[in-house]
Amino acid sequence: MLSVLVGKTQMTEFPEGLLQPLPASLLSVQFSETNLTKLPDDLYMRWHAMAMIAFENGDLTEIPYQMFFSPVYTLSFAGNKIETLPTLAMMPPGMIIPELNLENNPLRELPAALMAPDPFVMSINAQNTSLSAMPAWIKTNTKVVWAYDTPFCATPVTDPTLAYQVMCSERPMNQKACFPMCLLRTLYRIENTA
Repeated sequence: MLSVLVGKTQMTEFPEGLLQPLPASLLSVQFSETNLTKLPDDLYMRWHAMAMIAFENGDLTEIPYQMFFSPVYTLSFAGNKIETLPTLAMMPPGMIIPELNLENNPLRELPAALMAPDPFVMSINAQNTSLSAMPAWIKTNTKVVWAYDTPFCATPVTDPTLAYQVMCSERPMNQKACFPMCLLRTLYRIENTA
């Protein structure tokens, strides 16, 4: 097994089967269009290193700080109801997250500072959010922030470092790593019988 997708699902709690040891071959766990409102805070201890962990297009309003301990290439919370992300500030020293996807959230702000000086998020996708400012750590602890369709990009960027790192153009589709639910709907037509 390479991937687990939980899509268009209503549940009362996090699936017990995904709290058990996962197959070593598993590369990704993706939740899309679920009603989860809370994540377990110990997934980083339960799950091995993976290419992608995604909780997208759901009802999450907060992320446990322990999610940022997860050894993963892409960590996605796109399309939820996240307005602030104070737990990102608690990334452990030396932690590197290559890809953090926060697009399509009502995200108003990123943490003002990181607690440790050296965690690094190589790429943050914050497109279609409500970010109007970038904290100082963006200059030293990221390589690129995709901020198309944000209040931040609606005004001229005067800081040359931010102008170099914050992309106000739309991120190319071929650089996005996500599971398109539209493909699943096309392949497996599921009629709502309610």
